[in-house]
Amino acid sequence: MNDALSQAVERFARATCELSDEELDRPWAWREHDEGVRFAHLGTYHELRDLAARLAAGRTATGRPITTAQRILGQYHAAYRDLEAVLLGVGEAELERPPAEGEWPLRRVLGHIIGGDRTFFALVYYALEGHRTNDGRPAEIGDEAYEAIAGTDERFKQVMENETLAGVMAYYQALHDRILEAMAGANEEEVEVLSTFWESQPQTIRYRLHRFDAHLRQHTIQVEKTLAALGRPPNEAKRLLRLVYNALAEVESALIGAWDAGRGERPALAALVAQRTDSLQLL
Repeated sequence: MNDALSQAVERFARATCELSDEELDRPWAWREHDEGVRFAHLGTYHELRDLAARLAAGRTATGRPITTAQRILGQYHAAYRDLEAVLLGVGEAELERPPAEGEWPLRRVLGHIIGGDRTFFALVYYALEGHRTNDGRPAEIGDEAYEAIAGTDERFKQVMENETLAGVMAYYQALHDRILEAMAGANEEEVEVLSTFWESQPQTIRYRLHRFDAHLRQHTIQVEKTLAALGRPPNEAKRLLRLVYNALAEVESALIGAWDAGRGERPALAALVAQRTDSLQLL
């Protein structure tokens, strides 16, 4: 998801993630709240949450309620945005430094996260397409089918070993968006289709969709611990931005499977956030 609203929020985050506590105390008002620059963050959070609530209500009112698959994908998307928030302000030096001898640097943790998403996606997509086409394919996915769905292992390895942090996250965003788009149409019957992997028995697509979220949350904690060990715990600004990204994810989750929802409201809020960022940069 990369529309005007997400771009505006990301620009706001880049502009404010390194603000000190003293800078957050500078005079600033949002509506009737004049408690300092931190209310630029809290006001943005408030507006995003309000939009999310209206979009969800609008889907129900127009006969496009959120399905089970879309709700689970929304949970996964929230985890994805949370990881992005945790990584705000992280530089190339932090990407390569292990937090302690024998422990993974961030580059390896991110490679593990993204590699997990590639595998989960290949498994659910393969099982779902096999069910839809009833083409008699083997239950267990082979290497050729895996790479046809998830992309080549060679390209994945090249990105994870050599790209900058921005390059790694661009690769992840493309994969993430493809997962949301490809799986958003799974219906209530299809989430119960079985998928075969290493476990002692096949698991449902529902189970595997939840693994996207749970696995990502697990290793986001690892990323947080690594950054703390490297002397980069979150400041107040980044804690506030984590709330903002959580609210952005809620807006975007309401769009899964109804991509045209809020076409007027999203650009309006994007313009407001962009204007807010411009004004903060003039302080």
